[in-house]
Amino acid sequence: MNNSKSNLLDTEHGDKVAEQMNLASMDCLPDDLLVQILYFLPTKEAISTSLLSKRWRTLYSLVHNLDLDDYIFWHHEDGYNQYFSNDIQKSFEEFMERTLALLGGGHIKTFSLISDEIYRFDHVVDSIRPWLYYNLQKDSLWQFGFPYKVFTSTKLVKLSLGTRLACPRIPQDTSLPVLKVLLLEYIWFEDNQLSDVFLAACPALEDLTIHHMFRPFLISSKNLKKLSVTINFSYYVDRSTILTLDTPNVVDLYYSDFPRPIAPHCHLDSLAKVELDLHSLEDDSRQVQNDADVKNLISEIRNVKTLHLTYSAVELMLSSKKRDWKVLPLLLERSPNLKTLVLSGLNRYTFGRRHRFVGIQIPSSNKIKMLSIKQYQGSATELKHISHLLLKMECLELVKVYLATEMDDLKKMQLTEDVVKLPAASSKIVEKLKAFGAKAVLERVSFLD
Repeated sequence: MNNSKSNLLDTEHGDKVAEQMNLASMDCLPDDLLVQILYFLPTKEAISTSLLSKRWRTLYSLVHNLDLDDYIFWHHEDGYNQYFSNDIQKSFEEFMERTLALLGGGHIKTFSLISDEIYRFDHVVDSIRPWLYYNLQKDSLWQFGFPYKVFTSTKLVKLSLGTRLACPRIPQDTSLPVLKVLLLEYIWFEDNQLSDVFLAACPALEDLTIHHMFRPFLISSKNLKKLSVTINFSYYVDRSTILTLDTPNVVDLYYSDFPRPIAPHCHLDSLAKVELDLHSLEDDSRQVQNDADVKNLISEIRNVKTLHLTYSAVELMLSSKKRDWKVLPLLLERSPNLKTLVLSGLNRYTFGRRHRFVGIQIPSSNKIKMLSIKQYQGSATELKHISHLLLKMECLELVKVYLATEMDDLKKMQLTEDVVKLPAASSKIVEKLKAFGAKAVLERVSFLD
């Protein structure tokens, strides 16, 4: 490989950066502000500023983040777009070594690697052992080994892994004693190693997000406070698979899935905030299968204070073949402490009936104080639903409406007036209408982009 390709910190590149940054206008800025500017620059551009002057070299050494992406090293001409390219690997490793030498691994707090190759990953990990945040993304790791040194750190507090990573065997010495936030995207674990080994090695973990969860569908952790689970692809759903959520201390849950005929096994005693985004399964002829059983899940969602239901979740609950078990009304009845109800996409709440309006069943004993409507388009169906809800909520104090698309002020005013004219059971909202007119209602019924 020639020198022009290997020398990534050449003077020519430094001159280019200097022109772009207009140094004459930046020299007067304080060091703290310049360090913040460097923080938001890609690592390759930020490190190039060290060639400009001794001051800039010192400034870059104060940056606490290291973001590495080997995309800039993959050239499209022949010989530089193949896996395991020796030239590209050498370039990337040289760049990492120079960057680490300039920064000094001891003060790095944020490290991110986006790559299609393993390179000398263990060498990088050893160099930045005092990290506090770590993010690894790889686009084709099914065929590569996993760098398990990621799983041993006494200072790591936030870890993000993805995508399409295979972790067939987690080392028994895995230990992340202060890890608090974990994001897993397209990660495959064997058997129950996610819960039995990995999560068990994270005693301080409070926030877990899993996107595209693979089998086995088991999450067990006694210390989790916030849990987000998304299973996006229906063909991953084994009709005989049982989802188990053994997380008794979770207070904030986001759950998106294709429910199965077999009800999930859940241990969710502490829930205060829940968002459900449930979807019906389709068979080979694209017919919706309405045999989903969410009884156990709904039974665990009790005493919540904030509940967010997407249109598909409401549709599934009301169109299920298990009609003898009225899921949605029971869910609301089991939530006597519910103060905030969030509904999305009211224009799609048709429940399979095109010519007859059916309102969402709300228990008369509800104590809901805030109603939030998302993805509002101003259709007649949406107004009917809002009117129905206002008449059923005697304790309502605040209505928030989030627009589906950007609208001009005139359109917003028209939508506001449409809602203001609706009758309401809540005496507080009615009194505001009588005493202050539409202007006060704009405070109580707020339209947000």
